[in-house]
Amino acid sequence: MPGAWRVQRRCGLVTVGCALALAALPGAARANRDRRTDPFTTAAMRSFLDSRGGDVTAAVENLWTGRTYLYRPGVREHTASIVKMDILETLLRQLADRHRQLSGGQAATAQGMIEASDNDDATTLWNDVGGASGVGAYDRLAGLTQTTPNVAWGLTSTTPLDQIRLLRELVGHPSLLSKGAQLYELGLMSHVEASERWGVSGGVPGGVAVTLKNGWLPESGGWQINSVGRIKGDDRDYLIAVMTSGDPSYDYGIRTIEGVSAIVFRELAERAAGRWGSGVGTSG
Repeated sequence: MPGAWRVQRRCGLVTVGCALALAALPGAARANRDRRTDPFTTAAMRSFLDSRGGDVTAAVENLWTGRTYLYRPGVREHTASIVKMDILETLLRQLADRHRQLSGGQAATAQGMIEASDNDDATTLWNDVGGASGVGAYDRLAGLTQTTPNVAWGLTSTTPLDQIRLLRELVGHPSLLSKGAQLYELGLMSHVEASERWGVSGGVPGGVAVTLKNGWLPESGGWQINSVGRIKGDDRDYLIAVMTSGDPSYDYGIRTIEGVSAIVFRELAERAAGRWGSGVGTSG
């Protein structure tokens, strides 16, 4: 398990001071600076997305500021295996409600589901938590409004914003999960098998902590490729969810997500960390 996970938010006098400094800027300068804080409105991102086929929708929350950025908000996609993060959160919450501990068998199954993305393990825990109704009940508690669990768990529909909400439960306080439960699931997501360390880790240098869960599913219209996670280090701390569909191949979808990830990492550098405002920005 990772040693210490903290949500770092800038608030109070720091936020007020930055807001006052921004208010003093001329209108055009304010607009340019606000635009620079949104990774989805940069020239590099627009050029990259315009060059890619398939459908892309994404969300990023800068934990330094609490500001969330959305690309094509409201577009729903199938989860494929990223729903496994939701299944484990549901299980951990249910166990806490029943004042029970994770059993050895459940721990082994959870490890297989997250680290190896084992589908049989996912089906076992999906059934343990009550399937679509159990996961749906947890999602409502977590404030997910754009997610519909499916009896076939990989066909659950969701949006990147709802995936950000699930990630918040793993890093935030207060949370539906205890600190121990948060650290447990984050620990598994920090140790996925080498073959699955792709996606939102794209463009992130060594030494930066990456916690992620990926999903992929061949469908009639092309591949569904998704990646969600947290990136922490090198003056950055953010949650990111990127979902793609209609990809001509598995590798193509991965390259799309990794291209988006690399640009987000660059744009959320300290010089453009979005510390001048709060709220939600949308584009696309």
